Amino acid sequence: MKKLLFLAMKESILKGKRILGIDNDSDALIVLKQEILKAAPNCHFEKATDYEKAAQLLGSSTYDLVILDILSVRSFDLLRSAMDRFVPIPVVMLTPRSLNPEVLTRFVEMGARAFLPKEDLREIIPFLEDKFRFENIPAWKHLLDKLEGVFTEKFKNYKDYPGLAYYPALKKKMEDKGL
Repeated sequence: MKKLLFLAMKESILKGKRILGIDNDSDALIVLKQEILKAAPNCHFEKATDYEKAAQLLGSSTYDLVILDILSVRSFDLLRSAMDRFVPIPVVMLTPRSLNPEVLTRFVEMGARAFLPKEDLREIIPFLEDKFRFENIPAWKHLLDKLEGVFTEKFKNYKDYPGLAYYPALKKKMEDKGL
């Protein structure tokens, strides 16, 4: 039975990622690390419980993702530090459910990519996997992939339809199929 379960498990997109967790609550970081390593044992997870350590890690290492508690000390400064790099580091914010909308807006304007209520920490893996899955593909490509069959069928008799210039991936697939 265990062998069947092993075969049915998909490999997490978090495999091999470098993630930095920043929270002044070390218990939350322990839960976060456990959840992430359970889904992707070879993910590299570092943590910081204070501003100085977090700033030092952000300044000296490269990460695929930063998970930052919105109530951490100097969270605006830490978010800015992640965003001001040559290649900005995506930041997911852990929030209380009763967060002020103005504060949320400010974090979005500064570059935070996603928000997750801290109470839902045990359900973070699907949230992070979706974040990575859709962050790395442009939104139009994701939409096009979803609608590809509709476009292929609609334009199968129109090889040189000018609108296909906007959909190079679809145009190539149609050419490969001889349409």
